[in-house]
Amino acid sequence: MKVRIETDFVFKVSSIQYTDSGELCIRLASPDKSDNTTYRYNANLDDIVEERQSVSLHEYLLKFAERPDIKPGTRSSYELAARHVVKYGDCMLDKITTEYLQNFIEFLRQNGLKSNTVRLNFQKVACVLNDAYTHELFDIRILKRVKYPKRDRDKRTFLTESEVKRFANIAVPENQNNVKQMFLFSCLTGIRFGDLQNLRWKDVKNSGRHLRLEFHQGKTDTYETLPLCDAAEKILRSIGRKGKSVFKNVSNPWANNLVRRWCKNAGIKKPVNFHSGRHTFCVLLLTKGVPIYTVQRLMCHSDIGTTKIYADIVGRTKSKAVSKLPDINSFGAA
Repeated sequence: MKVRIETDFVFKVSSIQYTDSGELCIRLASPDKSDNTTYRYNANLDDIVEERQSVSLHEYLLKFAERPDIKPGTRSSYELAARHVVKYGDCMLDKITTEYLQNFIEFLRQNGLKSNTVRLNFQKVACVLNDAYTHELFDIRILKRVKYPKRDRDKRTFLTESEVKRFANIAVPENQNNVKQMFLFSCLTGIRFGDLQNLRWKDVKNSGRHLRLEFHQGKTDTYETLPLCDAAEKILRSIGRKGKSVFKNVSNPWANNLVRRWCKNAGIKKPVNFHSGRHTFCVLLLTKGVPIYTVQRLMCHSDIGTTKIYADIVGRTKSKAVSKLPDINSFGAA
């Protein structure tokens, strides 16, 4: 990229750097050091791609997140990944090596992030590197040699029915009640955080005695229909129609922190996050004896194998409950 700066005096370039917001800062100093001037140029992703300029991974992540097709919740995830990159050590795209990326994964692990969180952060990095490759800004062979962090599929934290009731009874500040309602709604519908953020009142339909949702599921890019139970309808009535969106827009990390804090206040000693609401919905249905294929449709799972993971969880939970029954000999002879 060529940046033309016209001044009335002769200046020397003293420094060139990018700010955290993605601005290119060029600091000029007069030969006698009597004047210092900083010029800022805010390049967008199209400029970077068109000029084939060398940019840093941190900058590319931030510029990619600004694309209009990136949803607010997803945008915050890219911004979080960018902050991790800064802490680890930023690098120009054309200088990135397989070792750099592999060490970044290890850096995330050493900073206490769980396997799935490490994977999600690296997925954002991999996504922008794939995009950079399509614009001839990155050698994709470097990324293909990276050993991806494994996903932990077994630990799916959920709340029991009694725990959901305890959570519902805790008092929260008025300005945070939107997050509480949204989490409880997820426990009663299984809808993901991102889809709840995009839920509009026009997606709420009347089907006789009950309401149903006809909404877009972002992960599968499909439109789904979901009947609502009485408790879910009660939450919608308590919110009331105010604007186009059902729930106010909030960041996923902030919502996760609030849900964890409230669960702790309710005496729930589990590593809960917002997505636990979806797990809770599925486990509650299976615990109530709903057929697994019906649960698959209600969860909008494309593969029955995903639903069977929850069935195994319920099976282990039942076995654990039965094992707590006392030895028959402890009752004494009949």
